[in-house]
Order: sequence, then C-alpha cells, then structure tokens
Amino acid sequence: MKFWKNWLAVVALAVSGSAMAAWPERPITLIVPFPAGGLADAVSRSLSEEVSRILGQPLILENRPGANGRIGLEQLSRAPKDGYTLAATVPGMMIFQPLTEKTYKFDPLKDFEPITIAVDTYNVLVTHPRVSATGDLRELARKAKAHPGQMNYGTPGSGSSFHFNTVVLTDKLGIQATHVSYRGEAPALIDLAGGSIEFMLAGQSARPYIQDGKIKPIAVTSRQRVGILPNVPTFAELGVDFRTDGWVGYVAPAGVPKEILDRVSEAFRAAIKLPKVREQIAAMGYEPVGNSREEFRSLIKDRLEHYRGLIRSGAVKID
Repeated sequence: MKFWKNWLAVVALAVSGSAMAAWPERPITLIVPFPAGGLADAVSRSLSEEVSRILGQPLILENRPGANGRIGLEQLSRAPKDGYTLAATVPGMMIFQPLTEKTYKFDPLKDFEPITIAVDTYNVLVTHPRVSATGDLRELARKAKAHPGQMNYGTPGSGSSFHFNTVVLTDKLGIQATHVSYRGEAPALIDLAGGSIEFMLAGQSARPYIQDGKIKPIAVTSRQRVGILPNVPTFAELGVDFRTDGWVGYVAPAGVPKEILDRVSEAFRAAIKLPKVREQIAAMGYEPVGNSREEFRSLIKDRLEHYRGLIRSGAVKID
C-alpha cells in the first residue's frame, strides 16, 4: 500500500510539473480597476503587447472601475487560482484603504500575491501664487511658520495617500497647517486655483493649472526631474528628504502556484526593461521599476506599518 501511495504521489507531481511547463495555454486577463485612459490603464497598455509576446499568449485588459478599485479586486479574488487572471493595483488599494476603511474586506498580504511594481509615480507640491509667486519652497515654509495652523492644504479625501503624504511633508518642513478634505483631486485643484486653500500635493491633473499660471509648482517627489515639468526641482535638490508612495503594480489572487507567479513576474520585469517600454513610461513622466515579488511584498508590509504608526500617533486623523 505504501508503494502505491508513493507511486501516485510521483505521478501527481509529474502531471503538475507538466501543467506548469505548458502554462500559459490560453489568454490571460488583466483587470484594470480604473477607467480607460487613467494612470493604471495607460501603464498597463504600454506593457501588454510585450508581456503577451514574452508569454506567448494575449494579455487582455479588462477595465473594471468603481469603489476606488474594490470592484476590480473583488473580481480578482473570485477568479480561479490558475494565473489566468491578474490585476493592476496602486497604493490606495494595497496600503491606504486597508488602513482607513472599516468596510475594506481585503488583507493585501494574505489575499493577494505581488508580481511586480511597473512604475513609480510622483506628486508635485503646488501653491496658490499669493503664497509664492516664484514657487519657492523656503517662502512657503517661512510663511507657514509665521502663521502656525492658518494655512490650509487640500487633499482628495481624508485617509487618502495625499493626506498621509502631506502630513509627512509638513512634519519634514517643520510647519503646521490645516487639512481640508475634498471629494477628489479636481475640486481641490479648483479651490487652490481660486485661493481658498494655500497648497497641496497633486498628480498630473495639476498640469493644466500650472501651464495657465493659476498655481505654482514648487517641487516634485520623484528621484529625478520629470520630463513634462523640466523646470521644477526635486525635493532632494532642495535639501528635503521626501518622496511619496505612488506606483502602479500587479497582483494575482492568493493560491496561484509559485512557479506560475514567478513566470508572470519574470515576463513583466523583462517587458519593463525593454527600451521601447521604458521610453513610453518616461514620456508619461514616470520611472520604470520592475522589482521582484519579494521586494514588492516587503514594500507593502513596510508602508502598512509606517502609515499605521501615523494613525496610532494621532498625526493622521481619519474622518
């Protein structure tokens, strides 16, 4: 009896190994939990053709927007654990919503398997011209210190990445300012341009307001200057050690075999290294990454602990 059990185990292992070697045998679905044309969608489309070529099967993008990415994650969590369904993700889904929303039902480290981060994104610190007509960080800090708590900064919502990151920034600058929460980035930018608030961290949505001179860019949070804002210095250039958590990455549902996860990760990372893809990413103003599965998991764990500490200390208050 023991012989037959061992023999069956060997056969099962051989069949499993054969299936792994054949994967993928059909198209792979990549859920993008945001509308077409957005950040995650644009990055995913720049990668899809090359990932398809490397894996030998089409990578089909499926936009499933809604509930700040939760609808897409729910679809992913229900998918078979065979590697044929993946999803794009951003820090809000893996870090900030799990920390701030009581109804958020996913554990990013238990329910999903990291694949890789494709790109690092950036924020730009912008002010109303009356705060700094020249876009000078020292002028902003000096005025804020002269009037503690009287300057207002906007964010797209309490507990958003922008909220956490601005709290970190004000601490690094040694200033006190009042948080004004909005329902999205667009209304915050409108109020900034109108002078109702003094400063904020923003994404690429700020660019038209910058071009029209309605707001002033001060610094970008990227490692190097951004091609579409070449005259705006990095925080590092200004002597401030400040970067924001912004990226587009990819995950699979928990339970997918390690061999398949490794193969998917290798395909995405190989595509990100290609000059053609890197040029497309750079043209968007982003920085290609392509880290390992282990590095991605470690980053999520580290940032969850970091921002959880800000909540516990009272530095970030969730409405």
